[in-house]
Amino acid sequence: MHDLLADRSLLQALGKGATIINHATGDPAEAENFERITEELGVHFLDAPVSGGRPGAEARSLTCFVGGRAEALDASRPVIECHSTHIVSMGPVGSGQMAKLCNNALTVSNLRNIVEVFAMAEKLGVSLAGLRDAFEHSSGGSFILQALGTTVTAGNAAHIAELNRTDVDEFAAAMRRSGVDPTAVQEWAIKGPDGLEALVQRLQ
Repeated sequence: MHDLLADRSLLQALGKGATIINHATGDPAEAENFERITEELGVHFLDAPVSGGRPGAEARSLTCFVGGRAEALDASRPVIECHSTHIVSMGPVGSGQMAKLCNNALTVSNLRNIVEVFAMAEKLGVSLAGLRDAFEHSSGGSFILQALGTTVTAGNAAHIAELNRTDVDEFAAAMRRSGVDPTAVQEWAIKGPDGLEALVQRLQ
């Protein structure tokens, strides 16, 4: 993205008043730098990472965390609504990325909660499949719990676990660059992916 924008030819071709929407997840500071580059030529920039995964994309029901100018978002809503049913303004450019990183950290923290609680329940002879089914309809439910055994399977659990670790590391790095200490969340969440493969196996 940086090389594409730094070339300036794309921005010049778009012309003043155009808007670039970046749906990738990345560094909030990098998004701020992208905006500085685009504004030099009068082009708006929105950092707009999404959540919902492949199922959400196929159903066009993603959640979009948007950082950028309100007028640029308002003009871009018809485009974003093609794939996202929840479009939330988070503030200036960079805040969309930070919100997505927080979302990822919370998801992986919830995974750690599930791994720990399910391990205790299993020791007491409680049905893990039964817990998952019950929690989907109770206050103990979560997005990651619903994904276990459905979108997260024995075949892709190792890959998902690696992505989860990357999510936590990116969250922690962004927080530290912003002067916020993420240690408590990072130390808890990073162990969640370690138990993902075994848990999915036990839920089958």
